[in-house]
Amino acid sequence: MHLPPALVLQALIWGTVVLGTLVAGLVLLGTGIQFRQDRQNRHRIARYQAWETDLAAYLFNGEDTPRPFPRIAKEDRQLFQKFLTRYHATLAGREAEGLRELYLGLGVHQSIPRRLKHRQATVRAQAAQEVGIFKLEEYLEAVVPLLNDPVPYVTHLAAQALTGSGDLRFAKPVVDWVLREERYQRERLLRVLEGFGPDLLPWLEAHLAPPLAAPDPWVLFALLAGSHRHRESEPRLLELLTEANVDLQASALKALAALADPLTYPKVEPLARHEAWPVRAQAAKALGLIGGPDAIPALIALTSDPIYEVRRNAAQGMADLGHAGTSALTWLAEDPTADRFARDIARERLEWADERGHQ
Repeated sequence: MHLPPALVLQALIWGTVVLGTLVAGLVLLGTGIQFRQDRQNRHRIARYQAWETDLAAYLFNGEDTPRPFPRIAKEDRQLFQKFLTRYHATLAGREAEGLRELYLGLGVHQSIPRRLKHRQATVRAQAAQEVGIFKLEEYLEAVVPLLNDPVPYVTHLAAQALTGSGDLRFAKPVVDWVLREERYQRERLLRVLEGFGPDLLPWLEAHLAPPLAAPDPWVLFALLAGSHRHRESEPRLLELLTEANVDLQASALKALAALADPLTYPKVEPLARHEAWPVRAQAAKALGLIGGPDAIPALIALTSDPIYEVRRNAAQGMADLGHAGTSALTWLAEDPTADRFARDIARERLEWADERGHQ
């Protein structure tokens, strides 16, 4: 079927007109959106600049009674909430308390239960952040469900709010949240758990299942003990060394290395000959920190290990011991009868130490 040329031409013309109209409409829409965003940004910057001046006068006037803060327009209240949240991190003591009172004076905290359930993730996140920053303990229970939120940054802010309270009633849900994350993410999340403070470690000891029944929480325990330098956890860490679980033993070694107690050396040194290389690698890191120059013979033996990570850690451990360690590495690098792996790693670490001026 062939259409008349005039009809085809007319269809092309109208199609072009419609397409041009759509393109022009999209351009106008994009321009309108950009204009609106630019106007909002200019308004936000102007408000922030004005509020910074007002906040300085409100908090640092040198008087016992703070001056009244200028009235906040109703349409600017949400923006002002974000402003206060941002500046709270730069303040402490009396000024931080003054900022909290200013926030409470807005009355917006009463909307937190509703905002914690809002369909927009940014609103849920802001509400959780306000609970944590402004110490709104009455809303902590309402924050707990956000640990299961599908948006990661919402769960992160919820966990920070709960740990920042220092209330160990929320330790279990937060620890469970960390354990639901991928293993490589858990060590990064230790910083969140540290918000509970050192009291979390005794709580974990009292409430966790036996290590072999549930090893992952005890791995967290060991990592936290190391990050807190919690010496009261040392007996439990030594017990974890005897558990038949590679992750537990390696994590306990890492924590003991952070504590660097020379009295633990006899318990750590045998693990340098463990059948699992991750344990040997952590032992190689720990030996020098715990034993000092006395660990050099054990570290030399580890430089001929078949696993590169173990050799590297052992050689690095000697390099970190200063003159005694670098002298042992020099002897090893120049010994023609030494294992070739040991000679190679000794030369590598000596070059590294020389580049950084560690010799």
